[in-house]
Amino acid sequence: MHGNFHFVGTTHILGTLSGDIKVDGRAKLVLEIGSVTSANLNCADLEIYGEFTGEIKSSGNVTLFPTAVVNGKILAKSMEILPGAVVNISGHTE
Repeated sequence: MHGNFHFVGTTHILGTLSGDIKVDGRAKLVLEIGSVTSANLNCADLEIYGEFTGEIKSSGNVTLFPTAVVNGKILAKSMEILPGAVVNISGHTE
């Protein structure tokens, strides 16, 4: 799917998604194993298990799990990259 997505509450994505994604409040976004996401993403906490390409702006914690493949830019309060994750990013934590 392609478009502008606005989520409220904890959200899990499994599938292919592209466009602009916004998650309101302190809710967590989880990109599951097998997901392929290409987006400009605005959220609080984020867990990535699948593939992501684009820009992430997180007001909370970003965790890249061993199955994650991430390309792009990450701006976050904090970031954790677990062993096995494949990353090609420009990252900054505040």
